[in-house]
Amino acid sequence: MKKILFALMIYCTAVSFGQENEQESDQQSQKTHIKTFQQPITVTIGGNFLFTGSFEASALERVDAFITRMVAEATKRMINFVSPLRDIKLKRKNGDQINIDLYKFRFTGDFKYNPYLMNDDVLIFPGLDSDDRNIVDITGAVNAPARFQFVEGDKLSDAILFAGGIDQAFENVNTVEISRLSNKGEKEEVIVTSLNSELLLNRGDRIRVLFTENNKKVFRVFVLGEVNQPGYVYITKNNSTIKEVMQKAGGFTDKAWLERSDLIRGNSEANLLKTNALRQMFTKEENNKTFFTDKYLNTVFVEQMKFLRMNDQFAEDSLTVALDNMLRVLQNKSIIDFSKVLSDSSSDSKFIVQDGDIIVIPQKEDLVYVFGQVNNPGYVKFEPEKDHNYYINKAGGLGNRAENSIKLIKGTSYAWINDNGNAKIEPGDFIYIPKNIPKPFEFYVRSVSSIATILTTLATVILIVIQSKK
Repeated sequence: MKKILFALMIYCTAVSFGQENEQESDQQSQKTHIKTFQQPITVTIGGNFLFTGSFEASALERVDAFITRMVAEATKRMINFVSPLRDIKLKRKNGDQINIDLYKFRFTGDFKYNPYLMNDDVLIFPGLDSDDRNIVDITGAVNAPARFQFVEGDKLSDAILFAGGIDQAFENVNTVEISRLSNKGEKEEVIVTSLNSELLLNRGDRIRVLFTENNKKVFRVFVLGEVNQPGYVYITKNNSTIKEVMQKAGGFTDKAWLERSDLIRGNSEANLLKTNALRQMFTKEENNKTFFTDKYLNTVFVEQMKFLRMNDQFAEDSLTVALDNMLRVLQNKSIIDFSKVLSDSSSDSKFIVQDGDIIVIPQKEDLVYVFGQVNNPGYVKFEPEKDHNYYINKAGGLGNRAENSIKLIKGTSYAWINDNGNAKIEPGDFIYIPKNIPKPFEFYVRSVSSIATILTTLATVILIVIQSKK
């Protein structure tokens, strides 16, 4: 019995030792295998690449990773180059040749288009036509309209793949239109085929995936200010009234200043900066400043020229026209009485809003601004039935150079009124006191001289007329 147990112990020890040796051997083999693949290999680049020659790579590196690394290194050297990603030839040392299509690999993930590199591989790149003749263009009901390098054998399904597939927002998409130009570009052949067709493409094909437009879009109006639920309000296309919008916004607060409220037509190109700034302020983004771009200023300038080109006004009148037109372009607002937008009987409530419109409801201010020739210009709290003298006194009284005339500028219309003490002052109005600028003695001499010249000329004309009648 003891001999049997002893023999079993020897057998188990031998088996255990053999397994350990086998594991050590496997681990050593794996290490040797990994070490072999970690050894640098040489890959040669030829053809129409940024640079050609032999470069160090890894046997664990695929073609796409190698090319991406090469382009990245070139970019660091500030070299501007676009590498063709298709129709690349990979030639092995043993004579095998593989067609590489990195563009298709990036869309499909199929590694047959992106094999591992081997020592002494040679990559040969095709020419890349800078004049866009060796391309295919696809647009229409696709997720990402694309322009890609053409390779012989490309099919319609490849073009749809490169365009990100069919946009599911469109229904019943099943027809494709392919436009082909003659060599001179003067004649067009139009091929209409099924979406599922495996039609072979030609170099220079232009593809439209046809669709019927739908209007399931994010139509919305931006409401800002003194409403109970500010923010974006969703609307229908050309069918939502301002009353419906204000109801969705929860109605006005008690502090809403309806007389100063505005609707800005947000789809006006000249208003893009203004509307974007308002949206950014509402969402509290970091960059909420308005920047005047050249395009914005050019829009105003072009509008000015259109209005003034054929006008028949005097120079002084043209200046007024230019000023009024500039305000028209910059404001581009609708005239709406917001105090009536919630009333069914008012035409204002039936005003149709559009996508991109912005409605601004400011907070009511019981203030009047006094400026000009006063000792302490600034805001003064509004008091009903008070005339301009009350507000001027609150602003420290008139300055030494103040003129006798007082100007009342209405806050709603910005109309200027000569206030003799009877004008009605309302919250938001401005009171302006002009400056009496002293004139030098030469000014009066020139004025008298001009008058004397006119009188002398007039007397001479009269004298000539009298003499001619004798």
